[in-house]
Amino acid sequence: GGAMGGGMTGWSGGYVSDIDYLPWFFPPQAPAHLGLALTIAGVEHAMARHDFAYCDLGCGMGITAGAIAAANPRARVYGVDFSPGQIATARALAEEAGLPNLTYLEADFAELAAAPPADMPLFDCVSMHGVWAWVSDETRAAIVRFLARQVKPGGVVHVGYNALPGWQDMFGLRRFLAEVAAGLPGRSDQRIEAALELARELNAAGAPHLRRSPMVQRVLERSRTMPSVYLAHEYLNENWRPMFHNEVAAELGEAKLTYAASGDLAENFADLCLDATQRALLDRLPGQAARETARDLCLERIFRHDIFVRGPRRLTNAARSSLLAGAMLIGSRPGEEPIFQVDVPAGKATMSEAAYGPIFAALAERPRSVGELAMLTSQAGHPTSAAEIVAMLLISNQALYVPFPEAGPSEPGRRWAVALARRFAFGEMSTTLALPSPRLGNGIGAQAPEMQVHAALVSGCAPEAGMVADWIVGEVRRRGEAVIENGVELPPDEARSRVAATAAKVIQDRLPLWRKLAIA
Repeated sequence: GGAMGGGMTGWSGGYVSDIDYLPWFFPPQAPAHLGLALTIAGVEHAMARHDFAYCDLGCGMGITAGAIAAANPRARVYGVDFSPGQIATARALAEEAGLPNLTYLEADFAELAAAPPADMPLFDCVSMHGVWAWVSDETRAAIVRFLARQVKPGGVVHVGYNALPGWQDMFGLRRFLAEVAAGLPGRSDQRIEAALELARELNAAGAPHLRRSPMVQRVLERSRTMPSVYLAHEYLNENWRPMFHNEVAAELGEAKLTYAASGDLAENFADLCLDATQRALLDRLPGQAARETARDLCLERIFRHDIFVRGPRRLTNAARSSLLAGAMLIGSRPGEEPIFQVDVPAGKATMSEAAYGPIFAALAERPRSVGELAMLTSQAGHPTSAAEIVAMLLISNQALYVPFPEAGPSEPGRRWAVALARRFAFGEMSTTLALPSPRLGNGIGAQAPEMQVHAALVSGCAPEAGMVADWIVGEVRRRGEAVIENGVELPPDEARSRVAATAAKVIQDRLPLWRKLAIA
């Protein structure tokens, strides 16, 4: 995510603009994922096509928009952000990769709503992750005008935002951090560190509003190890406003958008979120608004991924079952032991070994349709629905949904991954980057060592640890940098053997999956 300003406080509209947001890949923003969530929720959509038009509003450095464009060469992808530095980075990556289907705009939402570029298409899908609850009322109104104008009938809008009541305990601490930071000199990331240190002292001094909240205690503790850049963007924006779902739904309703599904797959299954007593009580409540607020009172979540549709149409149960049965899945943990217990919003869900044992065995051989997997459960005497199979395997990260199993490797996709690695995978920054897969229509998250190994393979190295290590060490030296471990520079021989050991592990653990996904 990123965000856009407008209003009285300079060009940034009160949004933290003195430091760039982290480069970060977020796969649930992709049409492939949003379409699957809608199918599970029983809603029709046009996301399963190759040639969709997509827009990432508040795209930051374009890591997610770039991965979607690289993985879907026939789609038209737009990324919009008001930060010129971030758009410059995004454009440089797109140019280096030669992605002709990707357009980045440096624009304020109010300008964009008033006068979108003449050649901008109507969108099948618009996604905003980490924008909506961090901008001013005027900016949100401009976003709604833009959506009313640019989203097709039947089109999809994804909004990721800080949700209430999950965040309510944080209002006091966040206010304190913002006020302390406003009175300190220096850059945002330095000011948030100092403010957090003072908040920890206030907590130690027994402030009851801080002490009684488990969430505040977690934030004070975890923030010690979180990147200060992230913390500054989360807490120091002038317009920091977590919201109730029904407030968001009311504003988006003005663009004829209706809430249709959660981007968090588990949340589309009532029995994975609520116990039987809670479900029975919700059924008695008068109207959708009360039911949604009651769900939020039952779920421990601070972030919502809401999917809205401009004129949603229900799928019949038969159509939903047949779409889910046709979905292809690929095992994502080759060679590892299956996991039969999954974390879900209501606690833990256990998959029966009798039903899922045969599923894991079948996925270990090759990609399978969900219909095939459901037949295996019937043969084992434990018939399991297509929807449950999809949910359990994806929520537990043991399978990936493959909407385009026939797609071949994409050269621009590989070049984009190499450009991304060269820019972000050789420094100190540890963030989640992306390897685009034309078969997923999405990327898979990858840490720096995986990005480095992939770049070496795409650049012509054989999949052999020594050769890959030589390429990576050469790339590090070419930048005038050194291989560093725990803050200490390693001597050349040790550096090469450390890099080779990591490369061998990546080649063994990840390369088979990359090949199945047409990534390498």
